[in-house]
Amino acid sequence: GSFIEDWGHAGSDDGQFNLPWGINVDQSGNVYVADWRNDRIQKFDPYGRHIGNWGSPGNGDGQFHRPAGVAIDRDGDIYVADWGNERVQVIGQDGEFRGKFRGESGMSKWAQEYWLTEPDELAERERSDLEPQPYMSTHTSARSESAAIEKLFWGPTAVKVDDHGRICVVDSCRYRIQIYCKDGWSQ
Repeated sequence: GSFIEDWGHAGSDDGQFNLPWGINVDQSGNVYVADWRNDRIQKFDPYGRHIGNWGSPGNGDGQFHRPAGVAIDRDGDIYVADWGNERVQVIGQDGEFRGKFRGESGMSKWAQEYWLTEPDELAERERSDLEPQPYMSTHTSARSESAAIEKLFWGPTAVKVDDHGRICVVDSCRYRIQIYCKDGWSQ
């Protein structure tokens, strides 16, 4: 619990932050920060020296809208919970876009057990349209699409990679965690 050091201050230049949200450390001790309001990921060496930035504001590949969490796997791939774009993006150590995924949740074994004890509720669930075709217009957002389609991320706020290489995503607005294997996300 003893204070060691700090680095950075408010701003948008290299090494500065505007609401730093998520943080993680790679196997070499480098520190990655999801710089929420600057819509980027920043990388620092173990001593706090700025190494680089990835991302810019937007909804295209490699762009972020309020990145909330960051994780690094054994291969050095960086996973970003891109909260405002309702997705997780994967970028390489070189900053190149590698892929993205929006969610593909199924029913857990615990949910299946619950539905077996509640057949009336299960019947209603089966009658419901859990994957409606969203009304597409120029105003349709990823957020409204995610709110309407149960399997998609809706508010991904954190991402972690476990010791087995599984990617765990906190899907906050659906009160669940979605878990993926690395070869399960698409490009």
